[in-house]
Amino acid sequence: MRRNDFVLKVMSAVLFLAIAAYIGLYIFDKANKSLVTAAAVRYTEEDSCSADGYIVRSETILPGGGGTITLLAREGEKLASGQAVAVHYEGESALERASEIYALQLEIKEAEEAVDLTDEQRRADAEACVFTLSEAVQRQEFSSLEDLALGIEKTIFTSSVKKTTDAELAVLRDRLAGLLRENDGTSTVYSPISGIFSYAVDGSEHLGPEKLTDLTPASLEALFAFPQNTGTDVLGKLITGITWYYAAVMDKSDADKLQGIVDGANDGRLSGGPVATLKFAKEYNAKLDMRIVSIGAEENGKCVVVFSAKRGISDMTALRRLTAQVEFGSTTGLLIPKEAVYHETAETGNKTYIFLLTGLQAEKVYIDILSEIGENYIVKDGTENGTVLREGSSVIIKANDLYDGKVVGR
Repeated sequence: MRRNDFVLKVMSAVLFLAIAAYIGLYIFDKANKSLVTAAAVRYTEEDSCSADGYIVRSETILPGGGGTITLLAREGEKLASGQAVAVHYEGESALERASEIYALQLEIKEAEEAVDLTDEQRRADAEACVFTLSEAVQRQEFSSLEDLALGIEKTIFTSSVKKTTDAELAVLRDRLAGLLRENDGTSTVYSPISGIFSYAVDGSEHLGPEKLTDLTPASLEALFAFPQNTGTDVLGKLITGITWYYAAVMDKSDADKLQGIVDGANDGRLSGGPVATLKFAKEYNAKLDMRIVSIGAEENGKCVVVFSAKRGISDMTALRRLTAQVEFGSTTGLLIPKEAVYHETAETGNKTYIFLLTGLQAEKVYIDILSEIGENYIVKDGTENGTVLREGSSVIIKANDLYDGKVVGR
C-alpha cells in the first residue's frame, strides 16, 4: 500500500508540473507572439457641404385678363416675342364654340390627309400615333393630347370604316365656315417679350439678380419672407435672359474653401474660372458646374454664396427654394488604422511606414497619407508610389518588437 501511495504522489506531482509548464508556455507564447492584423480596404471620402437657398431670375408676370383661359404654352417652353400664349374666352358659349371649331378643324385635317392613304399606311400611322401618345404622357406634355387622341381614333378605331367622301368633307367645311362667321367673344393672348414660360407664380418674381449684393443669411431670408400678392388673374410668368442664380446659405468654413477656388482662379493657379460643382436633389435631381459670383460677409458662422449658371434653366422654372451639396472633391485610397502607422524621426527622414504580413515575415512599407478620417488614415495605393501595398494586404496592427524581415507567428 505504501508503494502504491508513493507512485500516486509521484504521478500527481508530474501531472501538476506538466500542466503548469503548459500554462506557462501558453502565456509566454501569447505574450511574445501576439499578432493582430487587418486587411487594407479601398475607401473614398467625399468632401462636400450642404447649402440651402433660393433661385433668382429675371421674371415678368403675364396678366390673365379675366374670363376663361386656355393655355397654349407649356411649362418650360421657350416663347418668341409675339407668340401665342393663351386663348381668352368671354363666357361659356364662346368656349363651347371654340372647342367645336377646334374639333372640326382636326377632323377636316385628318379626313383630307386620309384621302390617299393605303391600308398599310394606315397601320403605320396607327403605330406612330400610339408611340407618340405614350411619349407625350411620359413627358407630361398634355397640351397635345387632344390632337393625339383624335389621331388614334381616326387611325385605329375607325380604320375599318369607309373613308370620308367628298360630299361629307364639303359638309364639314361648310359647318366650320358657319361657326367661324359666328365666332366672337374670343381673343388670343400673345407674349410681349421672348422668354421661357412658367405657370408657377409665387410672388417673388420682382426679386431679380440686382438684389443679390451684400447679402447676409438674415437679409436673404428677409427678401423672400413677404412675397407680393399677384392676385389670381395671371397666366404665369416669362423668364428672360439665359443666366439664373442660386443664393445659398453655407457655413463660413465651407465658404472659405470656395474663396480658395476664387483666389486660385484669379491668380492663374486654377484654370476654368471660379467654378464649383453643385449636386441638387429632391425637387431638381441634377449636378451642375456653377460659377461662384460672390461670397458674403460672415453672420453667426454662416454666409451667403451666390452661384450662377446658364444650363438647366428650362428644367426648374417652377422651383424657387432648393437644397444642394457643394462638392469640393473626393479622396480615394486604402484605409489603414492609425494604430498600425509608425513615424520616423527627423534624424531618420520623417517618413511614415507600416508593416505588412508577407508570408510569416513582417515587411516594412513606406506610405503616403492622403487624408485622416476618425481612427484611420487614407493612404495611397502601392501602385501609385511603387510599394507592395495593395487592397487586401494584411496590415500588422499589433506585434512585439517589430522590425523589417522579422518572423512573426499567427
